[in-house]
Amino acid sequence: MGQNVVYLHGQPEPIGHFLRIGNSGHRQLETLLDSGKMMLDRVVVDAAAVARQHDLIASLAEAGGELILDTNVAELSSARKYNGAVKSAPWANPVAMLTADDLRPNANRDVIGQIARFAVQHGFHMVQAPTHLLEGSPDAMFAVDRASTMALRNALDAEGGRHIGINYPLMIKSAVLRDPVQRRAFIAGLEELPFDNLWFRISGFGADASPAGLRRYIAAVMDFQRLERPIVADGVGGLAGLAIVAFGAAGGICHGVAEKERFDASDWNKPPEPRGQSFGREKRVLIGSLDRMLSEKQLDALMSTPGARKALSCNDTSCCPRGFDDMLKDPKAHYLRQRSQGVQELSRIPDSRRAQHYLDKQLTPVERAARNVAKLRVGDEGLKKILEKSSERLEKIHSVLDDLSGTIKGAPRAHAPSRQPRGKPAAAAGKRNP
Repeated sequence: MGQNVVYLHGQPEPIGHFLRIGNSGHRQLETLLDSGKMMLDRVVVDAAAVARQHDLIASLAEAGGELILDTNVAELSSARKYNGAVKSAPWANPVAMLTADDLRPNANRDVIGQIARFAVQHGFHMVQAPTHLLEGSPDAMFAVDRASTMALRNALDAEGGRHIGINYPLMIKSAVLRDPVQRRAFIAGLEELPFDNLWFRISGFGADASPAGLRRYIAAVMDFQRLERPIVADGVGGLAGLAIVAFGAAGGICHGVAEKERFDASDWNKPPEPRGQSFGREKRVLIGSLDRMLSEKQLDALMSTPGARKALSCNDTSCCPRGFDDMLKDPKAHYLRQRSQGVQELSRIPDSRRAQHYLDKQLTPVERAARNVAKLRVGDEGLKKILEKSSERLEKIHSVLDDLSGTIKGAPRAHAPSRQPRGKPAAAAGKRNP
């Protein structure tokens, strides 16, 4: 059917959809890729995980996927994170956090040079600039990040990586993003830098965003369109992520596989956790009718409720032919298909109609389904409150975004990040050092 669609004003620009592979679970992703169920082929790979995820990366490259290197510099510069999984990154300091001195030109550790050579050697198409979690626009590390971005561009060019593009991750707290004075300062500081796409990682924001928080995020991020660079909302999924691209604040979204749908760096500057204190994540399943993940334990408790199985099951036979059973059997395949289909559906809609399509065709059906789920006679009071709050949240999101659609009508919209072709020079955005 898709090939029979006629677009009177040209085919809509497809929304960028990116997947963070993370530090574990890559073997299962290999299986999904081999069986045609991975759905997304624009992936962000942690530098610390490249060696052990080599087979998956090679398969993605062979299949024509886009490989993006996350340098993990932000985590390697964090008191809480540097000694965790990221310590396997080639440029990690084995005994301490990375410092600003490590990123300066001609530094003994030559972190920037190592990153450039690594990206070229491993065939990456894009590199996340080695930026840091900032306390605000006056943070001294903002100047370090800008200098590092320019140095990385020069190093990539010198190492034969002119074709490799640069994404600039702006990592700040929600309160900082909401400050118009700081937004203007960030925009001024970023304007002349040689990067291709601006990625937002906003601590305290994600797929579980409140209605007011989602509206404020969209309005704030739209300010950065003055930079005339494509924008990606990183660490966001679900209906919140779709809203951000539907309303034109960003041209792409990024998340993990049933994880990394929220970015929280509130503990990054705290001392490291004692060894043995971290616990594995509980297996969770995407429940489309609630726009949220539930644990297997929660689902088991709900299954004794009359009507729950039907209300919570995936009704997409192309995804889960056996409904609830397939959701539990292969939750990652279910997650990837549902998240991918939402973005693909919106990508087929012309820009000017995406916000209304989102409200009418994507948010409203889930809102209606969540209302029915909230009416289930659940014995567990805690679970009952979760279902009721999920329904209330969706209704409020609809009300808030319906109002927003009128106030931003006709406003400029963010472009989607183009795929970076292998072997061609990256976009010459901003200025490069001579």
